[in-house]
Amino acid sequence: MTGVVRRVGVILAELAEAAAPLSLAELTCRTGLPKTTVHRLLASLCSTGLVRRADLGYLLGPAASPACGPVPDRAPLTLPRRCFLPHLVELYEKTHQMVSLCVLVGDEVVCIERIYGHDRADDGAGDVDRAPAGHTAAGRVLLAFAVAVRPDDGAASGAGLERCLAGIRRRRVAVHTAACNAGVICAAAPVVGRAGRVVAAVEITGGSPAMGVTAMVNQVRRTALAISAAARCFG
Repeated sequence: MTGVVRRVGVILAELAEAAAPLSLAELTCRTGLPKTTVHRLLASLCSTGLVRRADLGYLLGPAASPACGPVPDRAPLTLPRRCFLPHLVELYEKTHQMVSLCVLVGDEVVCIERIYGHDRADDGAGDVDRAPAGHTAAGRVLLAFAVAVRPDDGAASGAGLERCLAGIRRRRVAVHTAACNAGVICAAAPVVGRAGRVVAAVEITGGSPAMGVTAMVNQVRRTALAISAAARCFG
């Protein structure tokens, strides 16, 4: 029993320290435990609520939060607003579409800044500040640079998602169609911090026929590059 408790503790500790979902292969590597043992313990932990399964791997579950520390409402962003807000305002003024700056928290994307006018496109999100990362363009960008799905996890959907994320890493942009409105398109690009790591994503949501996908992609890329340049100069 002591050995089982130790193994469970090791797995929970790794999940508590991870900034993104961990796959079965990643947990096996990090803990040094046999893959079959990790898989069996994860199944038990999921059934008790200590761990939950996400599209890209495993996260701490709600039952583990009191013991391992509360899950933050949003990821810390070290950039001050003066580094990104003027660029978001400029993007809005150029396009008159809804623009957002988002970060990744676990397997969710959290919007920390959003600018839009009276005729904002209906992307189905309303004013909700967080959503499953895989359901948004910004979330897919952040997932693409945060974690890669391991094909040996045995999930065909995971392999398909990894191909999608690999394409996003290669193009450094994601384009996504809003589920509730086929006429609404979202495009997002990564913001790189001083350490060379992707720390946020700029997203533009457009429903205007005058604003084509190519124009949206070009504008959101320029804005992400401008914020990245400001981030490199910060501090």
